[in-house]
Amino acid sequence: MKDAIGYLRVSTREQGRSGLGLAAQRHEIEAFAAREGFAVRSWHQDVQTGAGADALLLRPGLAASLKQAKSAKCPLIVSRLDRLSRNVHFISGLMEHKVHFIVAAFGRDCDHFVLHIYASLAEQERRMISERIKAAKSEAKRKGQKFGMQLRSKEARRRTILLANAACAKAAMERAEAYRLHIEWALRQPGLNGRPISFHSAAESLNKRNIESPMGGRWAGSQLQRMAPRLGLDHPKAMLANEVAEARVQAAWNQCPDMTGKQVIKTLGLKHLLGVQRAWQLLKKCRGAAAKRSPMYKKVGWRLDLWTADRIRVSGIWKRHPEYTVKQVLNTLGYEYSERRRRWVRRVLDDCCRASGTPRPVVNGWTPARRKRQSELIRRIRWWERSRDARKAKNGSRSIRR
Repeated sequence: MKDAIGYLRVSTREQGRSGLGLAAQRHEIEAFAAREGFAVRSWHQDVQTGAGADALLLRPGLAASLKQAKSAKCPLIVSRLDRLSRNVHFISGLMEHKVHFIVAAFGRDCDHFVLHIYASLAEQERRMISERIKAAKSEAKRKGQKFGMQLRSKEARRRTILLANAACAKAAMERAEAYRLHIEWALRQPGLNGRPISFHSAAESLNKRNIESPMGGRWAGSQLQRMAPRLGLDHPKAMLANEVAEARVQAAWNQCPDMTGKQVIKTLGLKHLLGVQRAWQLLKKCRGAAAKRSPMYKKVGWRLDLWTADRIRVSGIWKRHPEYTVKQVLNTLGYEYSERRRRWVRRVLDDCCRASGTPRPVVNGWTPARRKRQSELIRRIRWWERSRDARKAKNGSRSIRR
């Protein structure tokens, strides 16, 4: 008697647990083997669908039976063709590679033409079965029937989701550990201008060395960005996230409102460059938010610059104490007295009075009109003195020449 390998398959777990379908197939194969003079030396089985061309990946029993049949140079026996596969491409591939299999329902001497026809019929039957099942499920759903996880309680569904998430996290961790050496090497490479390398550049370094990713493709920066924290590698990002950058710049601006973009970058001490333009935009956003909260800022229409916070403070002091002098305002702000600061505070106070429509107070008996006339007079006197000195110098040079 000749040796042979038996293969059994059912599509659902219920069929596999009951054993009715597997027992019927085994009975048919044993009857065919006894009739044709074969001795089945081993059995293999799968509980998996017959759809798809990647049957060897999904069905380990089929892969093992084909490997054993090829090594022992004996045929593989199945009860019906659809138990082997319901895919024409897969069955034609077996015939193309001269894999010897026998279908008990068709007999021992069935040619390839008949097998092709029955394979097409099996594929068509699979498609029709799928359509019938989908139609029946849609009708049942329309009537309110539940399927799958919906039949279980909320606690069971929650527990299943947690187990699935834990399994995915474990698989991701195992993939990351397998590539730890490559990832650490890529992140140790130097970046631009002495800065740490970005995730995108690190991924390109791995691609240049022809190192495949865990999925067999090319590396991407986002992939390294996800795998680095899993491995405990604290590598800085090439660019701060908008939320993090806004929070840090806002905190720095609250401590020192008159700082510039370069001063913000220096204060934060970031490993990766924030960018002067981006820092300036975030500072402008902070100033704009503070200006919107100040009614006087909207009335006057001041510009957003380094003095925005000081203008808001001065306008607040003027609103509470309109009678304050410039020196009193400077003392309240905590600034040292200087001519430049005095003139600036005076302009801010004048803008506040003009925008609110209130007359400017008289300071030391001097009205604003008198102060203006006095300033004009002083300017003319200084201009006349400079002109006189220039004429004297010119006349003196002429007398020396004579």
